[in-house]
Amino acid sequence: MLGDSQEFLSLTPLNLLLTLLIILINHHDWKNWWIFLLSYLAGLGIEIIGVNTGWPFGEYVYGPVLGPKIFSTPLMIGVNWLMLLYATNAIAKSLSGHWILRAAIAGALMTFLDLLIEPVAIKLDFWTWSADSVPLANYFSWFVIATLLSAVWQRLQIDMNRKIAVAVFGVQMGFFLILNFA
Repeated sequence: MLGDSQEFLSLTPLNLLLTLLIILINHHDWKNWWIFLLSYLAGLGIEIIGVNTGWPFGEYVYGPVLGPKIFSTPLMIGVNWLMLLYATNAIAKSLSGHWILRAAIAGALMTFLDLLIEPVAIKLDFWTWSADSVPLANYFSWFVIATLLSAVWQRLQIDMNRKIAVAVFGVQMGFFLILNFA
C-alpha cells in the first residue's frame, strides 16, 4: 500500500526543497528575481484562500505530510507552485508561438501534472477533499491560475534552464505516473 512508509512521506518537504535548490543553483538570469518570490507567494496565497474558503478549487484540507503550515496551508505548497511554474514555463518558452499561447501551454502542463498528482496525494494524505472525488473546479482553477502566472513568466522572457526544467517535469510526471499504477 502507498501510505505505509512514514519515512518516505517525511522526506517530501526535503525533496521539494532540494529540487527547488537545484533549480535555483542552475538558474542564471536573476534580473527578474522577483518572479520567484511572486510565484511562491501567489501559489501559497491562493492555496491559503482555497483551504480556508473552498474557493476556487473546492473544499479540501491539508494533511501533515507537507510539513509546517500557516493558516492551515503548508509552506511547502508555495515551493511546489514555484518549482512547477519554472519547469512548465521553461518547456513552454522553448515552443514557438505568442507568449499568451505559451502561457496557456504551461498552464495545461501544470494541470496535467495535477491530474497525476491528485490520486496519489489523496492516498498519501497530502490533502483530502470533502467531496468523494476531486471537483472539476480544481482542475479549471489550476489551469486558469497557472496560465495567469505563466503569462507573467512568458511576457518577461526569462532565460530559464530548459535541461533542468525538463528533468524536473519528467521526474514529477514519471514519479506520479508510477505511483498511480502501484
